[in-house]
Amino acid sequence: MPSDQVSPFEKCATGIKRKELAERFTQYLNTRDTEEHAFPVNLNGAWGTGKTFFVNNWKLLVKDQGHIGIKIDAWESDYLDDPLTIIIAEIIEQLKGRCNDLQFHEQEKKVANALVQLKSALPAIAKALIGIFLGKDAADSIGSIVEAIAKTGIEHQKYEPDLNMGELGLEATRAHIRHKQFIKDFKDEVGKLVDIAQPNKTDKKVFVFIDELDRCRPTYAIEMLETVKHLFDIPNFVFVFSTDTKQLQHSIKAVYGQDFDSHEYLSRFFEQRLTLPEPDFFEFLTAEKMFDSKEFKPLPTLPEIKTPEELRAAVALVCQMNQAQLSLRRAKQICMHIEVTLQSEVLQRSYYSVFHLIGLIIGRALYHDRQDIEDSTPLQKCQLAIKEQTQRSKIEILKVIAFLKGTVNSRPGSPVKLTELINQYDSALGYIKKGHLASQFRIDCNDTHTPQLDAVKKLKLQPIAIKERAYRIDHEQKNNILSTEQLFEVIESLDAIFIEE
Repeated sequence: MPSDQVSPFEKCATGIKRKELAERFTQYLNTRDTEEHAFPVNLNGAWGTGKTFFVNNWKLLVKDQGHIGIKIDAWESDYLDDPLTIIIAEIIEQLKGRCNDLQFHEQEKKVANALVQLKSALPAIAKALIGIFLGKDAADSIGSIVEAIAKTGIEHQKYEPDLNMGELGLEATRAHIRHKQFIKDFKDEVGKLVDIAQPNKTDKKVFVFIDELDRCRPTYAIEMLETVKHLFDIPNFVFVFSTDTKQLQHSIKAVYGQDFDSHEYLSRFFEQRLTLPEPDFFEFLTAEKMFDSKEFKPLPTLPEIKTPEELRAAVALVCQMNQAQLSLRRAKQICMHIEVTLQSEVLQRSYYSVFHLIGLIIGRALYHDRQDIEDSTPLQKCQLAIKEQTQRSKIEILKVIAFLKGTVNSRPGSPVKLTELINQYDSALGYIKKGHLASQFRIDCNDTHTPQLDAVKKLKLQPIAIKERAYRIDHEQKNNILSTEQLFEVIESLDAIFIEE
């Protein structure tokens, strides 16, 4: 690899895990039988899971392993309405980077000729494509020929209305046979072009990554799938369609009707479905070094936040609760908002619940402008980020090792309701204000038979820690504790900063 070339996943925030995933996918696809047919798969990932970044780096990885890697952005070519032209043009253009000698150019012309025959039999105009391959003059002359071929049917209708129907049927049969031969010739010529670009590597494959298909017009997306299925079923080819598959299914229903089984329809095109996992917010925020600063100081919060790692873990917990609405890049933007908010003079001289602050900021980003949430005040909308919802009432704390990893070497606990923890913090603050010193937190933290407590111990969020922190706050300044309403006022007062950006 050249010294100035970036290695696969080098700049990926969760690079190690994503690289390992790409390697597993590649290993699996390498074991598929592609001696006679292509192997198309669907890489499914929801919006914001980093599909485009993943396939860009996956392409680099397969190239490093000696395979051919080709990337096609389907959405960029949507307006051209000609997936056959787009795919073959991208294949040729990207193969030129591997081999650009005379033999390659001669075979390129043969591919162009096979394509002209195929498209004229469809029928369609191949002029634009020929211009790319052979130049404008060739495109003009060949385009005229193709137009004449396509026009033949009209001439028959216009001048030979009494043409024998039997002859028309025979001609249709012959046309079908010719069409099948044209498809075979086209596939053969493309295969030969690949062999020239990659000689003596019979064990290597051609990985074609087609990204952003779910963003295309529904009719174009369907045509792209049909084109690959019928015209690019070429030995040693692997097609990876990177999509938000649910969105693609909705697009297909827009064409065929809401009662159409789009899931079953898509299964016709894919031999296998691969999945890009949901974002791991803690790993991502750690890799992005969010909140890392030499000037970082412990926060006056309950629970206490002493390090950037602990703050990342607290943010990750609330992000995880809202993962259905939150992408990695959006989480990063929200962290910048949190970072600025923490510099507020009011927050620096007051105590507050860190989960409520984070929840309100995330809630404001996700729900504040939602028109479908009725009968709710702006504050109530923002509080949705830390309210339980049926589909995500529990979260796994297993990955958020920072918060509170410490010296506790207990095994990872079972899922715990974050809202229960938040309520504990809120209650503790309330008891401090009332002078009760949070005396209700007397649970034995050595009780290893309570799975939820085990998780809390691992995160240093156990009630005893809350109690100790509560006593400290009470001793220092029990009257300077911000309520949820006051936290919301602080966030709103700073909101103009982010609107102006």
